Amino acid sequence: MSRRILRSALAALVAVAAAAPTLTAQTPTAILDRYNKAVDPSGALASIQGMKSTVNMEAPAMGMSMTINAVAARPNLLVVVTEIPGLGTIKQGHDGSTAWSTDPMQGPRVLGGLEAAALIEGSTLNSIARSPDQFSAMEPAGTYDAAGDMTTCVKFTWKSGRESTDCFSNASGLLVRSVTKQMSQAGEIEVEMFMRDYKTVSGLLMPHRIESNMMGMQMTMTTTSMEFGPQDAKLFELPAEVKALKP
Repeated sequence: MSRRILRSALAALVAVAAAAPTLTAQTPTAILDRYNKAVDPSGALASIQGMKSTVNMEAPAMGMSMTINAVAARPNLLVVVTEIPGLGTIKQGHDGSTAWSTDPMQGPRVLGGLEAAALIEGSTLNSIARSPDQFSAMEPAGTYDAAGDMTTCVKFTWKSGRESTDCFSNASGLLVRSVTKQMSQAGEIEVEMFMRDYKTVSGLLMPHRIESNMMGMQMTMTTTSMEFGPQDAKLFELPAEVKALKP
């Protein structure tokens, strides 16, 4: 190989290395900045007052398929209605001060602890993006190969005390994998989620398919509709049966 060809080859390698997206040397704050720019490139989130979405959730091993309708509004209002054939309707919500749930097995409840924290943290539209002030601690958590999409991971300690390890694509900056713990009727369980099929809605890049693994059970959530805009405040009022539980 001539020196000229060798120099050209080395120059090409240097150029490729400089252009290759890598997060390994970046701080958790820098990783969040890149993620936020990826999901909200035009700053649309700040002007959005509410959203509603419909998701189909399937758990093939259990032969279950259900529909989830969620409505959210600023500052931190949320109601989620899950229709499960053969079981009934599960509702969860946050009216700005109380996290609650009603279901055919446990009836109406006022939620507390991690169960309430996870719901409240998910009720803010700002949770679509990530801000360092949402966490009490952030630390590097290595890398993860998501089927060929190399990621850099960060362990977050949310201000509620909940922890999650989230992995961001080195190529796109998007959140690809999240591992956290959730409260259930069986106690605290680990949930692994993979975010896929990102699509732009009202200027925001949102995952439309989430594949999760919980206690060995595989579940898939597919978004069938999603739109942003103001929502009726009456949707977030406490149900009478939950209101009756409050002192």
